Formats: sequence, C-alpha cells, structure tokens
Amino acid sequence: MQWFQDLQENLAAQWLTFGLSVSKTALYEFRDRVEPLLRGWLDQTVRTAIREGHTNATVGSLDGTYVAANSSRHRTVTLETVDGRLAQLDQVLPSEEERAATPAVPGATAGESAACEASASEPAACEAYSCKASAIEQPLTDAVPTAAAPLATDPSPAWMSRTVRGRKQQRRRLRRAQQVLQMRHAQNALRRKDKRKTARQIRTSLGDPQAVMGRDKLDVYRPLHNVQVMSDVKTDMVLAYDVNGSVSDSGQLVPMLDRTRDVIGRFPHVVLVDAGYANGPDLAACDLRGVTVLAPWQENSFSEARAKKQPKKQLLSKERFVWEPEHKGYRCPQGKLLVFAKSIKKQKANGDYYPLDIYQAPPADCVTCPLRSRCTQSSKRTRTVQRQPDEQFIEQLKKRMQTEDAKSQYGQRCRTVERRFADLKSHRNFQRMSGQTPERARAQTGLTLLAHNLVTLAALRVSSSLPPPAEIPKKDSG
Repeated sequence: MQWFQDLQENLAAQWLTFGLSVSKTALYEFRDRVEPLLRGWLDQTVRTAIREGHTNATVGSLDGTYVAANSSRHRTVTLETVDGRLAQLDQVLPSEEERAATPAVPGATAGESAACEASASEPAACEAYSCKASAIEQPLTDAVPTAAAPLATDPSPAWMSRTVRGRKQQRRRLRRAQQVLQMRHAQNALRRKDKRKTARQIRTSLGDPQAVMGRDKLDVYRPLHNVQVMSDVKTDMVLAYDVNGSVSDSGQLVPMLDRTRDVIGRFPHVVLVDAGYANGPDLAACDLRGVTVLAPWQENSFSEARAKKQPKKQLLSKERFVWEPEHKGYRCPQGKLLVFAKSIKKQKANGDYYPLDIYQAPPADCVTCPLRSRCTQSSKRTRTVQRQPDEQFIEQLKKRMQTEDAKSQYGQRCRTVERRFADLKSHRNFQRMSGQTPERARAQTGLTLLAHNLVTLAALRVSSSLPPPAEIPKKDSG
C-alpha cells in the first residue's frame, strides 16, 4: 500500500502524522470511512476555483477508461460452478438452527458461541470470549459439530478452506457472486438472439463479482471498473466522476451531466465526447438541458467494415438521401421522394426496443432508375430508408461537426481528459484498484482525483498571483 510506504519513508508524510506509526489496518479503515465524504470535498475544490475566478466551467470534456479490479483474471467462475460450490459448503457447514443449538466452540454455551460468531466481523464486540474464540481458527476437525464429522475421512476439495471461519467467508462470497451471475443471466436472456452469450461465457471473479468482465487497453480479458470523468477544458480540473460496471460509454452522458450540474449549479454550455456517447435519445436529452454536444458520428461502424470487405456489393448509403421536413420524406440522388410507409420496432443488442419509421420509394420510380443496381439488390422491392424519432438531433450534430469552429473546439478534448487519464495511470499508479467492491473502487478514484484538483487549484492560485510576462521589445529594423 502506497500510503503505508510513504509513512515509513517520506519525511513530509511523517510530519503530517506527527510521527505516528500507523498500521495498514488503520489506513484501510480510514479509506472505507472517508468514501462518503469524497464527492463533497471534490465539489468544494471546483466551487472554490469558480468563486476565485479561475474558470467559469462552461466547456467540459467527458471520457471513460477501464481500471483493473483487484481480482484475479485467471480464476473466473460460472453460475454452474458457483451453485456447485455452494451445495458442497451447505453440506459441510452447520445450518443456522444447528449453530443456535450447538456451541461451535468446545466448552462454550450457545450465547458465547453466538458472541464469538459476531467477533468474526467485529472483533472488538467479543472481548469477554476472546480466549474461546481462538478455537474457531483451529482446523475443521476440532471446530465443526458432529454433523460434519465424515469430512475427516473424506478430504475436501482443494478450493475449500480448512477452517469454519474460512468456509463461512467463502459462502458469503459465493452467494454474492451467485446474485450477480443470476442478474447477468437474466439480462442476457433479454438480449437479441445473435448477441446472446452462452452460459459458460457469463463469468465473474469471486474477489470482486460486481466488476464487469471485459477487455482493457492491452486487450486482456479481466475484471474491470468503468471510471467516468468530466474535466474542465480551461483549467483541467475534474468537475465530476463516477465508477460503475458498465461495459461501454453508451448511456453515460446524461448522468454525468446531471452530476456536473449538482456541483456547479448549472449544466455546462458545451461538452466534448467521443463517438461512443452520441446517440439520438442522449442528444435529445442534452438539447432539453441546453447543452451543445461536440462528437464525431459513425452511422454504423459494423456495416462500414463489412462494406469495405465486399466493395462490389456496396449500395448507396443513407447519407446520399436528403431529409426534407416540408415534405416529410427523403429525396434520393435522382430527385425522387421516399414517403412514409410504416413504423416498426427494432431490438437493440441489450434487448431494448426502439421505434423506427420506414420511408419507401414508389415502385414506378425505382423500375426506371439508372441507379437501381447500386441502390437495391432486390428486383421486386424498392429502396427504403429508416429514420429514428430523434434523428434530427443526429443530423444537427453532423452539420455542427463540419464547421471549423467545432473542429477547433473539439481538438481541445485530447489535451484535457485524455491527458488526465494518461497522467493518472502513468504517474499516479491508477492502473489497478487497491481494494475490492465498488465502494472501495470509488474511494480510491475519489482520493486520486481530489489530490489532482488540490494540486491544480494550488497551481492556478500561483499563476494568477504572478505578474503578466513583460513584452519583448521589437528590434528596430533600421
């Protein structure tokens, strides 16, 4: 742990703690206690920077990155494995009724045994029975009631702990993993058929089951946490952050804007994001909030890649058809109008449905069209174009990104949030979470970003107090 090492070696850190010798347990407990306060402390740094006039926080840059969870990527389990291990543990561990009636510690009463059970999670609560509680740490043959005696001749599996306390901890972890896997199986059942995973593909890690399984920047499949950061373009301060178990950036734009509003009291005027954040519903939500989104747009990267592999079968793209609001239809490259035909519902990869309007050309126009072979492959059907309900916001984004002002402003994104992630991972050792569970991941993220904001605020104060640089006199050409 870096804190513990600094307290042993760093003189400045020793002065801050008045020379106290702090144990690792105390540092870990401090991290857990301070986590609910971190968002408020980071908000104070942002509001202080705005109050002192260092920034107006009108332009934000949003991006996400994957940080490895503190869990093994080599020992992931499926729901079938979890169910099997829980069944084995339930056979060798006494039930709740048996533990209430039979003392788990030889020589102790049922009440003393219950008190010692509580000491497993809170040792300070069991001072009266500390000597008898030590018997819980003895091997299983000395601590388990007669109901588990057959295990003395039947050796337990290699994965199973040899003590009662260890097996109880394993059962708690397995039950938590079971809940997560059951939820993921339910979500997988709602997915589109061609996007569903098999039962063996849905896995989790017992160390941190709530971490999402995915591939990091090095294409390594492992448990990950998705860290979202909204940075101020002018000062590089972090305006808001979040840690979640999402597998992509889709759907993160609006929640992060709402978090930013809670900090600065309003929405930023402009937000810079990548193509993963931009979609019709989110762009419509940003329009209602008065936020201008700058992001590159990719119509369908999968279809584009497929078209490159099969150039002979490439058809006229949707970009060649112009939407005409006054006629409520699309104008094809030959000047013919595609009118509304019907509305359908299409299923996303995650199982959600969204409406689509189908616009179709009259058969007579397509029969005599010279571009028919490049427009449609069917000899009986005519060309159709699909339109989403919020597609006008997508078209506005495309036109906006073609302007020089938008291109220049979007160029600042790589110098803010992208550089922030590079600094965190390269210089702050923010490549792997030090604790398990999402709460501890948020604590580490909050502490790291709070330190960044404090250093940035101190640098802004220093730079604002310095006199402006003197102008260099120009040499006389004569």
